[in-house]
Amino acid sequence: MIKLKFTEKPDTSWNNHLLDSPMGTIYQTKEYGSYIQSRLQAKPLFLKFYSENDEIIAQLLAFQTFKGVKKIDKLFGRGMVYSLAIKTSFLPKFTYWNYGPVIFDSERHQEVLEKLGNYIKEQKMKFTGHFHPLNFDYNFNQKYNFKKRTAGTFIINLKQNISQIFKNTDKKSVQKNIKRSEERGVQISEITSKEVLIEYYNILNKFRKENNLQSYSYEDVVNGYNFVKSVGQKGFLAWFNKEVIGGIFISTFNGNINEWGVAGSKLDREKKLYSLDFLRWKIIEWGIENNCNYYDLSGVKIENRTTKEEGIFRNKKKWGGELVKYSVYYN
Repeated sequence: MIKLKFTEKPDTSWNNHLLDSPMGTIYQTKEYGSYIQSRLQAKPLFLKFYSENDEIIAQLLAFQTFKGVKKIDKLFGRGMVYSLAIKTSFLPKFTYWNYGPVIFDSERHQEVLEKLGNYIKEQKMKFTGHFHPLNFDYNFNQKYNFKKRTAGTFIINLKQNISQIFKNTDKKSVQKNIKRSEERGVQISEITSKEVLIEYYNILNKFRKENNLQSYSYEDVVNGYNFVKSVGQKGFLAWFNKEVIGGIFISTFNGNINEWGVAGSKLDREKKLYSLDFLRWKIIEWGIENNCNYYDLSGVKIENRTTKEEGIFRNKKKWGGELVKYSVYYN
């Protein structure tokens, strides 16, 4: 029978175990746990699943917070009201995780999920759990009566030949836009200093404001970067005439690229420089050169898309990756 143990702090081998699975991503690292704990004041829970012989067969990083915190964050930011809500705990507890559990013995995945399901029931836990997109066949037993929805993402296989990846992209947009960016003198560089990171922070918030999205704080972007850079967090910027016109952050832990924080400038749009397509292409080249496994474009809505969500879907689909649908469970 599988045994489950959990702590609020990881052991020294936590990340090393993740490297033993192709499903190990930054979202399950101890550094990401520190980041979320610091920025969102959510308590990390490190769960480990052991075989009868005390061999580790799975692990999961989950976070305990309070239901409704995201609404408070959106309305008031992470200042006094947010801190008061966390400290006084007047909101109901809520647990969530991303891209887990990471299971090292795939033949026992159903046993692991049963152990986790029992734990959720025993603790009377309110939760939302996102399985890894490549674990699309992972499902909780119906006996738990958990609710389920389907999420999706586009994944580009970086083990393909680069010419094949380019061929898979849309000719009328991606392929033409890459060429246009090159011809118009757009340059791509990696973020290597705090000064350049601040350039990205500024363009990111301008972009989000223009698109009616919530802004990020300085601590979220600049200070938060320090929590996860040791596990492969990187940023790439697009420049035109020494001015930043676009940026994309990626995580690269375990050779798995996940896209974060896309931002483009007004100048980029006005001059039709197509920096975001050029940035994605350069990240694909970087990923292949560094022996990465895949590029996860980090989520699309599958059903009942709004006009805006439909635009996001088309933008990611044009890159020719595989649309992968996976399960999100909640109660």
